Amino acid sequence: MSEFSDFLIECFRNYNIWFLGIIIVLQCIGIPTGASLVVIASGAFAYAGEFNVVVILFEVWFFAWLGDNISYIMWKIIGGKILNRHIKIRKYFDSKISKAENYLNKYGRSTVFFTRFIMGAMGPFVNAAAGITQYKLWTFSLFVALGELFWTCIYLGLGYWFGDSWESIVPIVTQFGQFLTYMTILIIVLYFFIKLVRNKKHKTNN
Repeated sequence: MSEFSDFLIECFRNYNIWFLGIIIVLQCIGIPTGASLVVIASGAFAYAGEFNVVVILFEVWFFAWLGDNISYIMWKIIGGKILNRHIKIRKYFDSKISKAENYLNKYGRSTVFFTRFIMGAMGPFVNAAAGITQYKLWTFSLFVALGELFWTCIYLGLGYWFGDSWESIVPIVTQFGQFLTYMTILIIVLYFFIKLVRNKKHKTNN
């Protein structure tokens, strides 16, 4: 592992769940902190008997849920203030916000759910979009809770399952996460490209 990864693990050993909670919350906001790595490590430490696996699972899940809700509220407040104070910015983003709002009204539940673990890199962006468009908080919070439960079980479970060999799976998990991120970006780009082509054809036919 890298020196930064070693530093994270050492801090976790010294400060336990409070350190883990902080880096999980920051990651949900959009700051890359390596929280997933530390969650895997915490699963391995639970296997070794340093933590109660049920307690650490609940704590990790709670902080992930809390971080997403903080991100949502932060963007709801900050985004609203920026748009209300700067008319030019509001005019520029009005159409985009309207599209995001329509999309979330149609696919918000599944989008929030799956961007917690399958497309985790998109999570902070979905949090921002949900906050700015004022997507229903209780719906957002519920599906965040369900999605983050899957994320917690996957990463914590990997560490617990591999136990003392948990470091050997970190490169695999990292590469797989990067692969999913690239695939997600590719799918989004293809979606908008196809939509653009169809709109042009529709305008041409009319």
